[in-house]
Amino acid sequence: MEPGTGAKQFAKEYYGVTNEIDIITVLQKLNYEGLHSISVDNRMKKCVYCGYYWRDDSLRNTKKTCCEECHRGKKTLQRRKQRADKALTNPNKRTQKDDYISWLDYPFWIGESSMENVTANYEVSYSIDHIDYIYTKNRIYGEGNRKRVTENIDYDEMDYD
Repeated sequence: MEPGTGAKQFAKEYYGVTNEIDIITVLQKLNYEGLHSISVDNRMKKCVYCGYYWRDDSLRNTKKTCCEECHRGKKTLQRRKQRADKALTNPNKRTQKDDYISWLDYPFWIGESSMENVTANYEVSYSIDHIDYIYTKNRIYGEGNRKRVTENIDYDEMDYD
């Protein structure tokens, strides 16, 4: 794994290396040997995420990661673990529509009872009178629920000459 920004800064300050390859080499050597080779203070820690040594600059000396990227990676792993645990403890409930296998060449239902329950719960079609009522309302109001202006023609007062 790539060392974090805090670990690289630690190598630059304590070993005086500036080249990226030298920084990684020094950090890997320090990881292999441990902190026994340098003077140890309680602010030198091992990053929880990347695993390289770094110096904690926080006020209370309570940080666990060397940089923001490592902290984000640690939180991502934590969320992944929590989601996996939640999936194990609370699996999704099986519905009756799960008994329908539709992705094969010939779709079929696994159980006859679930087929009857699912297919029986569809909408009942409207009567002819109700459909006529809806059609006439749509002609009057149309899209947008606004009443259209209808002309009332008075045939008694019309002049037919």
